[in-house]
Amino acid sequence: MQSLRAWPVFSLVMLVTLGLLGYIGLMLFGGLLGLNPAIAAMGHFSSLDHRVHDLTYSFLFGVAAVGMLAQVWTPSKNVAGQLMALVPWAGFVLAFALTNALVILLPFVPIFGGLTLLAAILHPVGRDLLRSFSASRVNRVMLGLLIVAAVPLLAFAFTNIGLQRTAIDPHAAQGHYGYMVAFSFTVVGVGLLASLRPDGWWLPTWVAGLLPALLGLASVAFPVATSNLGLVWALAATAWGVVFIGAAQLTQGAESPTLLSSPPGVVLNSGSADDHSGAGRDREATTGTPRWLSVFGIIGIVVLLLVVIMTFIGGGHTPPIRHGP
Repeated sequence: MQSLRAWPVFSLVMLVTLGLLGYIGLMLFGGLLGLNPAIAAMGHFSSLDHRVHDLTYSFLFGVAAVGMLAQVWTPSKNVAGQLMALVPWAGFVLAFALTNALVILLPFVPIFGGLTLLAAILHPVGRDLLRSFSASRVNRVMLGLLIVAAVPLLAFAFTNIGLQRTAIDPHAAQGHYGYMVAFSFTVVGVGLLASLRPDGWWLPTWVAGLLPALLGLASVAFPVATSNLGLVWALAATAWGVVFIGAAQLTQGAESPTLLSSPPGVVLNSGSADDHSGAGRDREATTGTPRWLSVFGIIGIVVLLLVVIMTFIGGGHTPPIRHGP
């Protein structure tokens, strides 16, 4: 917690952002369990037909929350998390620009997007936020997998752009198709960030792999929900997420990644004792994920899976609520 005392303004912005995100998460979770009538009255998690959209919206907020949470300890080693936290808000803005649907942004995106951007500006590393990017760090295996996934993801995004612009139904009125657009762009953006491997790259790697897998799981759990992927694409999305994370596990650190080599955190070449130029340190693989962050990640994954299972069990025998013709 030393970093919180060393950077009080940054820490204040970060903690306020995390507190507000946690509050929104509790509200949505309460609505999902039927404990918050106000949220249910707004339509969130109250209809199986909206379930994929609601979960997608939650996933996007979760990306920002996890990225900001990584800044609580040693933010200088987790700059990738700070940059990742900006990606979903950029996805929302891009979705709005392509659909001209202001409802996509309101009411939370400007607030949380602004706070996250302010945290990035105030980040302890300052102007060195992008210093750890270099061509030698790029993982070509992960980048290739991302290019493969980008084709269906962008096709999915542009299909939902058309729906958001032309459809006349409650989903378009509430900006739900725009959420799917933002989700597609977020997977691509976080996957690209992971492939470039800045400091703390392991966190966006897991997030980029989990996002499509979670959407695939939600699609299987709620086959009647609008915007579900269908069984084939749901399995493909889940498989891609597993392969993407596996590729990161089976490749080297930052320098010249190759398959079936040393895991993240292993020093490839530490340099000699007489090397005062810092080149030896530059040849080190990027530091692995801190143990505390792995624990939080595992807890988050378990909670998300429990949410999906609970909603599936609780609503599996309820007929879907359709809106409009």
